[in-house]
Amino acid sequence: MVSNFESNFESNLESNLEPNLESNLESNLESNLESNVESNLESN
Repeated sequence: MVSNFESNFESNLESNLEPNLESNLESNLESNLESNVESNLESN
């Protein structure tokens, strides 16, 4: 019973959380990069 639960939990974690984390990380990095470039251009 426990191993089945653990297995399902791990599987759900991998299929749901990981892609979301990856996607959020990418979009945050892009957004921060754009923002930093813009503010550096403005200040120079």
